[in-house]
Amino acid sequence: MTARIRFLFLPVLALLFLFGFAASAIAQDGASPASTVSPNDVKEVSKQLWCPLCSGVRLDACELKACEQMRDVIAVKLSEGDSDQEIKDYFVAQYGPQVLGEPPLEGFNWLAWILPVVVMIGGGVFLWFRARSMIGGRTQEATAGAATSSAASDSEDEYGRKLDEELKHYD
Repeated sequence: MTARIRFLFLPVLALLFLFGFAASAIAQDGASPASTVSPNDVKEVSKQLWCPLCSGVRLDACELKACEQMRDVIAVKLSEGDSDQEIKDYFVAQYGPQVLGEPPLEGFNWLAWILPVVVMIGGGVFLWFRARSMIGGRTQEATAGAATSSAASDSEDEYGRKLDEELKHYD
């Protein structure tokens, strides 16, 4: 029985040894480019992309399985030596411009960039003119009121005197 165990044990041991040697050789060949890519490198690229399935969620914060696979693709592409822009171009080709999170600066999309600035400037100009007209109206009232100030001061004196008399009753 011991001869039979040795007969089966030696080939199995030899296969395990060969398999271990082959696996370590493959791991060394395959791990050298991937080992240069850190999780921070992948995170920096994934911060620039948005999840195509969720609205308003960056790729680095999304927990969907699809986003994990996208981050794996980023790691592979970085290990192959692709630049950030090449990776973004790849994902735009796959999912469309919505993965960039902002409209590209071309065609009709210029409105999305220009319109908010135009509205802010227009609103500021409107408020400035409105404030000037309100301040200007007060200065005109003040000059018109100077002519009638003598009549107004007499009525104000009489009012003040009556107010003082009534307040004395409450003291």
